[in-house]
Amino acid sequence: MQWVDRNRLEREVLAGTFLNLGSAAAIEISAGTGFDWLLIDLEHGSGSFADLRSQLLAARGGTAAPIVRIRSVDPDIVKFVMDSGAAGIMFPYISTAEQAKKAVDAMKYPPLGNRGVAGIIRATDYGRNWNTYFREANERSLTVVQIETPEAVAAAAEIASVPGIDVLFVGPLDLSVNMNTPGDFTTPAFNDALRSVVESCRKAGRIAGILSRPELVDLHREMGFQFLALGSDSGAIVAGMQQNLKAIRGQKNG
Repeated sequence: MQWVDRNRLEREVLAGTFLNLGSAAAIEISAGTGFDWLLIDLEHGSGSFADLRSQLLAARGGTAAPIVRIRSVDPDIVKFVMDSGAAGIMFPYISTAEQAKKAVDAMKYPPLGNRGVAGIIRATDYGRNWNTYFREANERSLTVVQIETPEAVAAAAEIASVPGIDVLFVGPLDLSVNMNTPGDFTTPAFNDALRSVVESCRKAGRIAGILSRPELVDLHREMGFQFLALGSDSGAIVAGMQQNLKAIRGQKNG
């Protein structure tokens, strides 16, 4: 299993990126690039649950831990994703401690939660490493909840205090929309909200994360965000194609 290194998570900035094309090849390329973690997006991404296991297999080509974002706190989906070999799950739109507790319950084996137990699953190397996986999964699996509303920001301290929550991850676009400043990540109110989340995490001994931008990543790191994501596979293709086209047009017009 490619778990997130918790010792590093507690003292370093861990770098990740979003993968939303549903492409195992894109995941294989990203996994070998040097990222600490990858986010396989099954909330807004193009992939499906039928594609997930091939994507997780592609992630084995590198050392990055695969985190999967699902659409909601659904225990059956959580069980499938974790049994398939994910290192953790990102839950969108968590705005209350009660919702966070439901996420933990679905993620953890008894007595910490109510995740169903099976022996011959991909996560256990089809039973060959069941004892090790069962012993490690509750401690090492990562429960990431997204903070995407003003209500979630206000409840961040309560959410962070839920046992089993590891990362409070800000979804900046949703948060900006819900703060009535769509796409503006620089207003004083928005940055105050970010600092409030980081402070709630610090007091509770949790980690703050965010999907950043190149011009904001230094600021977010200085604020105290440690679980940092930047870019996506689709964004990298768009940017690369535009750069190539610009170079060709420039040569032609030159």
